Amino acid sequence: MKRKLMISALLVCSANASADWYFRGTPNDWSAEALDFVGGSQYKTCQSFASGDAGGGPRFKIDRFGDWQQAYPTSDYAVTGNKSYEIFFDSDSQSIQISEVASCDGGGMASNFPSLYFRGTANGWGTSAMALVADNTWQIEVNFDGQTNQRFKLDVQGDWSQNYGDDNSDGTLEQTGADIYTPVSGDHLLTVDDASLGYSLEPLGCTQNCGGVQSLGAVYSVNETTFSLWSPDHSEVQLVLDGQSHALNKVPNSNGMTDIYSVTVPGDWKLKPYYFVVNGVVVRDPYGKMAEPNSDNNIVMDPDGTDPPGGWSARPALAEREDAVIYEVHVRDFTIAPESGVSANKRGKFLGMVEGGTRFNGVATGIDHLKELGVTHVQLMPAYDFGSCPDLADSSCYNWGYDPRNYSVPEERYSQTPYDYENRVREFKQMVDEFHQAGIRVIMDVVYNHTYSKEMFEPISTSYYTPTDLSGTGNSIDANVPMVSRMIRDSLEYWVDEYNIDGFRFDLIGIFDYDEVEDWASHLNDKFPDRNLLIYGEPWNGYASDPRESERVRLGTIGRIHQSRVGVFNPKFREAIKGQNDNGGCNSGDCFAMNNSPDTWRIEVGSRAGIRFANDKDAVIDTWDPMFAMDPEQSINYVSAHDNLSLRDKLLQWADLNGVDRGDPYLRRMQMFANGIVLTSQGIPFLHGGVELMRDKQEDHNSYQSPDAINQYYWQWKIDNADVFAYYRDAIALRRAHPAFRLTSWDAINQHMTSSRPRYGVVVNRIDGAAVGDSWSEIIVIYNSADNYTHSLPAGDWKVAMEKSDPAAGNGRVVSGSVVAEGTAVTVLYRD
Repeated sequence: MKRKLMISALLVCSANASADWYFRGTPNDWSAEALDFVGGSQYKTCQSFASGDAGGGPRFKIDRFGDWQQAYPTSDYAVTGNKSYEIFFDSDSQSIQISEVASCDGGGMASNFPSLYFRGTANGWGTSAMALVADNTWQIEVNFDGQTNQRFKLDVQGDWSQNYGDDNSDGTLEQTGADIYTPVSGDHLLTVDDASLGYSLEPLGCTQNCGGVQSLGAVYSVNETTFSLWSPDHSEVQLVLDGQSHALNKVPNSNGMTDIYSVTVPGDWKLKPYYFVVNGVVVRDPYGKMAEPNSDNNIVMDPDGTDPPGGWSARPALAEREDAVIYEVHVRDFTIAPESGVSANKRGKFLGMVEGGTRFNGVATGIDHLKELGVTHVQLMPAYDFGSCPDLADSSCYNWGYDPRNYSVPEERYSQTPYDYENRVREFKQMVDEFHQAGIRVIMDVVYNHTYSKEMFEPISTSYYTPTDLSGTGNSIDANVPMVSRMIRDSLEYWVDEYNIDGFRFDLIGIFDYDEVEDWASHLNDKFPDRNLLIYGEPWNGYASDPRESERVRLGTIGRIHQSRVGVFNPKFREAIKGQNDNGGCNSGDCFAMNNSPDTWRIEVGSRAGIRFANDKDAVIDTWDPMFAMDPEQSINYVSAHDNLSLRDKLLQWADLNGVDRGDPYLRRMQMFANGIVLTSQGIPFLHGGVELMRDKQEDHNSYQSPDAINQYYWQWKIDNADVFAYYRDAIALRRAHPAFRLTSWDAINQHMTSSRPRYGVVVNRIDGAAVGDSWSEIIVIYNSADNYTHSLPAGDWKVAMEKSDPAAGNGRVVSGSVVAEGTAVTVLYRD
């Protein structure tokens, strides 16, 4: 069998080796056996391996001076037992190449040259020793970069005293001939016959995955598992599978992937632990589908057999993305309190989210509460494997989870059986399926913008991270690197395909280029065209100065990719409604809900889904222009989320600043009015979980690691604030019953909705219901933040659907001529 010696395009060989090198391994009981000097920095030996020793399988190291002071590689080099290998070692690069041979008893080989060196542009014209692999046959692997002036020569002594080129470019060497030019690129095997002086260049052959790989990570089958890793910086890549080491070899580029190292290990490795070792450093698999708690071990998974019994339930219908009403919820917050009614073993767990029949003092809790409320989607705060709270024995540890380790692994703290890996998968899938049975879709909050720390990916390649910290965490991900972008896309696809997820909320999507996000979303929508996936995120970064600002996802750029169906949170509408986020203050024009000299123009624009002034995606607009959307689905409308003060806490702090008693019923009315605006505006409404219960977090504006006492749902809220809950429930029902509140295009809003600001503190929207298929032929929506306003009505009778602090208060009563729209209230009128 041919033996091969690898050099890289950047390797410049130094002077001949000046130290002794020894083979030490299981064949010689780890004693020191001198390597044979080949020439330059090259050494070799031939060894026959049996089954290993008490410490593990067949393996070896190369030891300088034979005293263990300097040995390579860092982890033992593992091989297959009961085989013989010729082993080549380069003392400059410390690289090892092995090739299987029939035996180690072949004796010497005939040669007309004492040595032969490759010298060319690929190695900076250094001296890279070729290996004598058969009689008169020399070989070396060379990585060519494809440059037009790429060339080389062969040098017998390494001193140019006897060298060969090719004057006629006919594949025959001539002494002192011209440089040999070649246009090839990639790894090639150069073979030279020193008897005929013929030579050849062939693309590098391989014995495994010769056509490349289709997916990275661990791809399981009952007979073998293929492990693949992107490693652009290091060629020393090993797999440690169930305690045994296996070398990974570079495979051809394929399926849009480059710099991939892979190995296929025969046998059934289901549920076995593994990790990679890159350049001597242990790393998790970035594509890992399961992880052992509090360790660096990933787990080989077979997804077959983990789907819900009987298959997946029907996905809840969603004709248009604008039909969505999103509810943000944290798995632990929602069910951890004893009064949640959730079974003790399911509190704070995936399955606690979907336990039916739970009650507290007669009111529905848990999933029954969400069904009663009427939301269409839950947005789960991070539910994948995160770094904080690694000790499962510490049941009180709390974190939101915005510190990912493995992007594609369900978080162990939310599983009832974290070490039963298949059941952990089943629990997550059962949760999704039971949400679907309840008519609720599931969105995942994903944090591809950074990792728990750089230890996740940096030992594999520094290319994973941006040169400038954009996330404010010290480890922001660089999706402009094609293989990093591919990792994100593959993870997204995995969650949709394997776990039946219905969409994604991106944490700090603003660190990414909008065209990268467009590629991810378009890929998902093309692959899952029937899903109507919701994809949206925060259009800002972690307060960083970004040289690529104009290329990133911002309000001013998101319209350019509207055809990929990606949206963003609308901060301009949020702040116009409720003001500053971490205190009771109001910037100029903010705080419409509190009547603090509000800017009604931003309320008007926000209630129209922030659509652009012109239906032109390429028109350049300001980075933070409130009129940014090319489609209503691009505006995610909200007043509060897990970040910053809850709406209730914001209103309490506003009251303190403005001399309002904290017990004043006026604050309850604001709690309803703020999201009453959101729920009757065009775009997609988003509710912070618990806002319908007047949830507070004791004025903690950043409760990411605060205890349950701060973060949990207190279900007594639902009893104490029944009027607030009823308002949210009824406003959601009103929205879902009438497509006029859910217009689906820029043109529909522009043609069928007119807006005005007739006086201080008032915005009036008029919608042509008949034109958009609504049962109400005409609709008037009045947002009034100030004192009572008498609005003149078009001639004829109108019915009141919503007014004051109760969406059902109008009860269809008939008015004509005019209507009094109370302050701090949404008023809705219609004609049949």
